[in-house]
Amino acid sequence: MDSINNWKIERGRSTLTPFVAPSYSPETSFMLTAGGLYTFKISPEDKLLSRSTIPFSVGYSTNGSLNVSIRANIYGLSDKLRLTGEYWNKNMPDNYWGVGYDKGLNTPESDSTTGYQRNWKQLKFKIAYMVAKNLFVGANYDKNSTMATEVNPAMAADSNFLLTGPEVYNNGFGFLLRYDNRDFPENAYKGFLLELTGTFYGKIRRDNSVFQVFELDYRQYEQINRKGSTLAWQIKGRNSHDDVPWTELSMVGTPFDLRGYTWGRYRDYTSVFVLTEYRHMLGRKSPNSRGDMYGPFGFVVWAGTGSVAGSIGELTHWLPNAGIGLRFEVVKRMNLRIDYGFGKDSKGFYFSFNEAF
Repeated sequence: MDSINNWKIERGRSTLTPFVAPSYSPETSFMLTAGGLYTFKISPEDKLLSRSTIPFSVGYSTNGSLNVSIRANIYGLSDKLRLTGEYWNKNMPDNYWGVGYDKGLNTPESDSTTGYQRNWKQLKFKIAYMVAKNLFVGANYDKNSTMATEVNPAMAADSNFLLTGPEVYNNGFGFLLRYDNRDFPENAYKGFLLELTGTFYGKIRRDNSVFQVFELDYRQYEQINRKGSTLAWQIKGRNSHDDVPWTELSMVGTPFDLRGYTWGRYRDYTSVFVLTEYRHMLGRKSPNSRGDMYGPFGFVVWAGTGSVAGSIGELTHWLPNAGIGLRFEVVKRMNLRIDYGFGKDSKGFYFSFNEAF
């Protein structure tokens, strides 16, 4: 598969790498997932253009969760135009602990205190155009909905839940400013990203909430000794304002930040997390046909922390996080990711394509 994919890549052709694998996360329990990684070039003859990637998956778990996800990174116009997008569809038994660090930490998990059935759909994307070297400006869009059923008594009496109730619909448009000099966004060896986004949610329909979300994302990558050995770190903050629905509050503990926590357990108006990760692809005794001194297998280790609060000045309680992972290169610079993360009384096992950040 690797040699066939490399032959196709050299000629600018598309590739498809399928997979079937188990995973475990605190919110879904054991899940069997099938999917793949599709890569292509919009202009195969354009040597300056990065390959576009679309990882996708469908999973069903032992607790009855059905999850569908599609994530896209598409490059055009000699890499001057970039589109990133995500589609999620989850129908699953879920938990809502309330708003704030203390609620997430101290509310006992049970059918009568946190449990409910969640049907969540989201479509969001960013489109950015390079206006100067490495400087992008653009727009973003987010449409999502949540239907909560079998709501437990504690959740039904929660003040934040009562602001919008069990049915939540949101439409948001916004802007982005981005500086990005990474050598390869999906798996950078060097460079950094600094991105500011603002999204404004309004009255597209009568029951929409009016609120705003601002995010600041900083990522940096330093090559250690050779390609395939990288020290990476990320600092990201999210702040939400006004009538923010309980579903759209800022969170930490997802498969893309503090891996190992339950997605949605810690939520509030403001979130911040910091991660440092070392990535190492195992070396070869001699270069391969592409001239690479690393092989298809590798590992990562990471550590970090994060917090949620009503505002930045109230961030006082920090959640620990650490983990280890294995990597397998299925297409040049694109890895199959297997991560095991753990935190405060929580752990998770993740299986997907491309790096967490």
